[in-house]
Amino acid sequence: MMRHRVLAERFQHSTEMIDRHVCRVLRVLVRLGRDLVRPRNVDDTHPRILNNGLLMPLFRDCVGALDGTHVSAWCRAEVGWEGSAHDARIFQETLLDPGSGFPMPPQGKYYAVDAAYRNMPGFMASFRGTRGTPHERATKALFNRRHASVRNIIERTFGVLKKRFPTLKGPMQNYLIATQNNIVLACCALHNFMRDYVPNDEYFNEEAINGAFVDAHIAGEQVQMGQPIDMSQQDIDNWNEDRRAMAAHMYLNANN
Repeated sequence: MMRHRVLAERFQHSTEMIDRHVCRVLRVLVRLGRDLVRPRNVDDTHPRILNNGLLMPLFRDCVGALDGTHVSAWCRAEVGWEGSAHDARIFQETLLDPGSGFPMPPQGKYYAVDAAYRNMPGFMASFRGTRGTPHERATKALFNRRHASVRNIIERTFGVLKKRFPTLKGPMQNYLIATQNNIVLACCALHNFMRDYVPNDEYFNEEAINGAFVDAHIAGEQVQMGQPIDMSQQDIDNWNEDRRAMAAHMYLNANN
């Protein structure tokens, strides 16, 4: 974001006046974000999966991807999570907090997450490591590559977001923590608004080219042998078995 003294000089108003208007605009964008920053069409399969024979039908129930990214912020040491807190730990606390408002996927649907997160109902993680027989290692490796093809959209989205709004890369101005939160939400709202109404934006076009390259790489692979969340152990075991079955099916198809 442009520093207030620069804005004050440009618009010939005091920095106090600029600060009030910046905060007012942020609040409006955050309200707009309630409609723009949320899961969409969770009952349908995303076209990127639907039109990819390597991802259909096994990933047809994937409704999105989850990952974390670091955003520069000013805060007091006692504000909450320490800087070294792991994404998975923060995410778990969010899921267990009934007031977090986290948008859980519908029954039978899931988000794609990386191996740092727990594989459990509603969240399909990649395999950690590739231990086992050569057949098992190849099966897991194939699943992880195709899973990464589904999941890496979130990494590219973070890249576009930070390229368009460099303040997210830091350093963030020394606002109140609530204002800093609003800046992040406002940037996300504007990003999604432009995704809907300015689809030919240069950053989106660049991301689409990168995504097509990744998908083409996955398509050309040759496998070489070499609701409230339920975290009961039974459900987690069943979910792990579903993932193993998906991986085995992929491997069988890739070698026939």
